Order: sequence, then structure tokens, then C-alpha cells
Amino acid sequence: MGAYLVSKAFVENYEVYYWREGDFEVDFILKKNNRIVAIEVKNGNETATAGLARIRKMYSPRTSFIVGKGGMDIERFFTTNPNIFFD
Repeated sequence: MGAYLVSKAFVENYEVYYWREGDFEVDFILKKNNRIVAIEVKNGNETATAGLARIRKMYSPRTSFIVGKGGMDIERFFTTNPNIFFD
């Protein structure tokens, strides 16, 4: 997933980051023109989303969501142009 986002970043002109503060983390932060998107990836039975809640409160991202269990399925994510998340 990271390789997909980074390769698309070159074409779609956005930046990709990982965010961590203490025990809170978010797998991918996308940034384009002062707009941010937060993406958390969940595998298996893991469902904790404290990092997403924290980043929503601190930075008010344009959108934030889970990919995997409890969110967007991975196949749909890979067929979606990440640029739409900034609109």
C-alpha cells in the first residue's frame, strides 16, 4: 500500500508521510496544497483507531478513513485515484 501511494504521489503531486505522537500513530498522511488526508490500514482483527481520532482533533484533515477491516476494502482502495481524497 505504501508503494502504491508513493508511486501515485509522483504522478498526482502530493506528499506521503507517516505520523506518530507518543502511543498514537497513523499509517499514511497525504498532503497536497495545505490539505491533508489521514489513512489507517487495518489487518486481521485489529480495530483500534485512536491515532485517527487524535489526528482528526489536532489537524482537521480533509478526510480520514480506514482501509481494511471496518473500512474501505483494499481492492476498492487500489482502484481509486488518491487525488479524489483532496476534493
